[in-house]
Amino acid sequence: MRQSTSNGTSTGSVGPDVHGWSTPEPAWKGVASSSERWTVMIGAGLGVLGCLAIGAALVRSLLGPLPEAMCTDGAACNAAGANYARAPDAKEDDLVLAARLFQRGCDLGFAPACNNLGLAHESASGVPLDYQRAMAAFERACSGGFAEGCSNLGTLHEHGLGVPANLGDAQRAYNQACRRGSALGCSNLGVLYAEGKGLPADDVMAARLFAEACKGGSDVGCDNLFEVEHQASGRRFR
Repeated sequence: MRQSTSNGTSTGSVGPDVHGWSTPEPAWKGVASSSERWTVMIGAGLGVLGCLAIGAALVRSLLGPLPEAMCTDGAACNAAGANYARAPDAKEDDLVLAARLFQRGCDLGFAPACNNLGLAHESASGVPLDYQRAMAAFERACSGGFAEGCSNLGTLHEHGLGVPANLGDAQRAYNQACRRGSALGCSNLGVLYAEGKGLPADDVMAARLFAEACKGGSDVGCDNLFEVEHQASGRRFR
């Protein structure tokens, strides 16, 4: 029996809002007469500020664009992050920026961005592998109403990733996901019923959940539906 995992980024409906950087110019002259010493002092102060500004611009060029400058709302941040993460020629720097954009979008309250942030931590994509951070992000996605976040949260509970394994918590998360329309959640809940994990085995309920998952577009749900029906048919003919 196969389980479903959400391994793709979730996009928003708003495209990225990208702004360019400007590089400040030094603000003072290097030579002045003694009668202009106050001008030199003021100019020197401005020169230091100019150098600091240029240094900051250099640091930004090394670190890449800041999420705060690329987007101002959660959906735009998530869409921009998905564009970077999904690029066919995406490099590590792109994945790092994608994760930062997902973090920004999640902080702005966009639940799909929280889900993508969780996936990044779960797969070490642009950020270190960290199941606890992944769980925290999936919890925010789920509490924000994003069904796939609930399903992914259930997967961590079921397999004990970041927390001790807890089939009861997994079942509740999958059930919540399925009720909200997640094909992944329905399929994963069906596996628990088919295998009797944390609850009594129930092929009828499993088949119903797999059918719902298959109808929702889950290939894994379709495969599991075929398998559970085949097993039930075999038992009837024994």
